[in-house]
Amino acid sequence: MKLTRKIISVLFASLVFCLFMPQTTFCQTEKLDIVEYTPPKGWTKTPKDGAVAYSYINQSKIGFCVITVYASTASVGSPPQDFTRAWNELVVRPFKAEANPKTEIQSSDGWQAIVGGAAIEVEGTKAYAILSVFSGFGKTANVLAVFNDESLVAQLDAFTQSIKLDKTAIAANLAPGAAVNSDRQVVATDNKLVGSWATSASGTRGRDQSGNVLDSGYYKRLYTFNRDGSYTFKAERWLGYMKANEYWMTEEQGSYTIAGDVLTVVPKRSITTIKNREGVVVKTQKNMLETTAYRWTLHYFAGLQETQLVLQTGAETNRDGAFASNDLFPNSYILGQKYKPEWKF
Repeated sequence: MKLTRKIISVLFASLVFCLFMPQTTFCQTEKLDIVEYTPPKGWTKTPKDGAVAYSYINQSKIGFCVITVYASTASVGSPPQDFTRAWNELVVRPFKAEANPKTEIQSSDGWQAIVGGAAIEVEGTKAYAILSVFSGFGKTANVLAVFNDESLVAQLDAFTQSIKLDKTAIAANLAPGAAVNSDRQVVATDNKLVGSWATSASGTRGRDQSGNVLDSGYYKRLYTFNRDGSYTFKAERWLGYMKANEYWMTEEQGSYTIAGDVLTVVPKRSITTIKNREGVVVKTQKNMLETTAYRWTLHYFAGLQETQLVLQTGAETNRDGAFASNDLFPNSYILGQKYKPEWKF
């Protein structure tokens, strides 16, 4: 039985519709943690530890479908990593499915949905597995569908359309002093992130036999976190002597939320402008919008005599560049408030 891209696309279109469009009211809704949905009528409900399953077997006892909704857990740092972890745990290990399925991705309103699917076998019967992973605000939740009859896709589609995610439930679990603003973004009244945080990196790629630098470069970047839950990001990158006439200027705006020690950055707009050394624009391009969850902390570095912002995430982002070299905080970006970038343009 071959899994078609059409099945994934249909279900993904439903996710986009239900998560990122105005919601209608569904009858007989149920809720597990932050996931609200309408269960399929007439299906058997089986509560589990941290999950609930709904199953259906047709009259011939050949066709079946099992939908399992899982309670949210802490994000591992980025939506793709959340999907990989869930896919390995829920599909690869029990069903020996392929490790790298084709996926569809959509981001909006602070959430990112990733849907992937593959052909599997269930006790010798060929079937499909479709996994939907939702990440945002430091949390991730999963919905897994396993079925062997394409005629059940319509009911699975209806279930998918009913899904809603409740980020206000996350906000309610914050420490005292946290609030939700008019855009339903999580903002802390004692937010220690408010202000500008910057860093820069530079280096050489080697020298020739005479000691001349073969290449070099730098990357300066600055985050400004505002008290209203918005942020701006500015960066300047010079690619080195090999491309000495290229300066890459990035400007990004978006929103951010804090849930405990998790900072989630949700860009709304990101543009990079390439200029030559005279400041003439050579090219302007839109950047991929990277919704990223960071583990954040403020750490006092005695050698620098400064408290700096440490952002840790599972994989390097295009926005932030290469990780800092710091044994105390692996996989991290470290920014301070004393350093003020001097921009060429």
